[in-house]
Amino acid sequence: MEWTPARIRLFRAAGLCLSQHEFARAVGFAKRTVGNAERGAHPPSLALRRALDDALKRASDAQRDRFLAAMVADRPATPVVHGATPTIESVELLRRTEASDLGTGTLDQLEELVERLGVEYFAVPPAEFRETVLSWRRYVARLLEGRLTLRERRRLYMVAGWLSGLLAEVSLALGDEAETHCVTALSLAQEVGHAGLAGWIRGTQAQIALYAGDPREAVAFARAGRQVAPKGSAAMFRACVLEARAQARSGDDVAMEHAFSRAGRVLDARLEPQTGSFFSFDAPYLPYYAGTAYVWLGKATLARAWASQAIELCDADPLAWPVARTSARVDIAIALAQIGELDGAATAGAEALDIWARRPTHPARRRIEELLAVLQSFTEPCVTELKERWRWILS
Repeated sequence: MEWTPARIRLFRAAGLCLSQHEFARAVGFAKRTVGNAERGAHPPSLALRRALDDALKRASDAQRDRFLAAMVADRPATPVVHGATPTIESVELLRRTEASDLGTGTLDQLEELVERLGVEYFAVPPAEFRETVLSWRRYVARLLEGRLTLRERRRLYMVAGWLSGLLAEVSLALGDEAETHCVTALSLAQEVGHAGLAGWIRGTQAQIALYAGDPREAVAFARAGRQVAPKGSAAMFRACVLEARAQARSGDDVAMEHAFSRAGRVLDARLEPQTGSFFSFDAPYLPYYAGTAYVWLGKATLARAWASQAIELCDADPLAWPVARTSARVDIAIALAQIGELDGAATAGAEALDIWARRPTHPARRRIEELLAVLQSFTEPCVTELKERWRWILS
């Protein structure tokens, strides 16, 4: 790598997401040395260049993707094929070998990328995942500035829409502003007439509204998603279970039951396979959402039954369901607390805390705080220990 000042800065800030101080410590140099190299005040020494090369070799695929994407956005870079996983640079190389500004091969790779990101969503830390998705969306935005056929532009709009949807979800997971990404994704979906994307984004808006404390608006968004989502699609199933959960939060058990019945029928008639991707909305979600809904309605027996089923299904693939595995245990804990079984509630709660600590997200944290609020008035040793464990994890 030719370590120019711009590339050093991009590698640190865009690739590794580190401050100058953190980056200098990581490569073993003083902050002033790194700052001088980034400003071009002094050319990087041989030792610093070697340290940068070593850091680049140790970087993850996602970190390299972000770095390469930033280089592409900064100025055209020399194409480099990076491993078997498609990266921004290899896609750029393919694009340049085709007759037009953009061709089928590039679009196929970008659409495959969206599916890959859907699978990686559960495994990659949220902050790192968001930077990766942002890098790819910037790349797609750059491609949209070129000469495109109508069909090519529509396909790029779809890729940009799904990437925006992922940005909304991961921003929600981080507790950050997510609605703007939803608006962008919904606009792109409407531009190309893609009902699946539109239905999915309405579901995301329903989640945002529910976590904002507005279950009525969440119901409205979920119903809007149900109206546009294709029959038998993951988006339709998602809209139904999200409506059920929002109805439960509103205290309407009859409407909740109707919504879950619709979700069950959609699941039975589903036309899309379960892929383990974030976009497939697989079977564990039905008992997961049902457990939460019955907890909110104060129906402890039903909540335990559904949450136990969710735990059994999710624990079969622990890496794929971090939020669901946390929340299902929270539901078990709250249900046990509702019937006075505090030892069991503390045990289930401790499991939820341990899972959250390995992959913390804002929605799962809200659920844990909900459990601790239920246990607030109890002073039994098991409950006190759980509260202290949470304070230790946060510290």
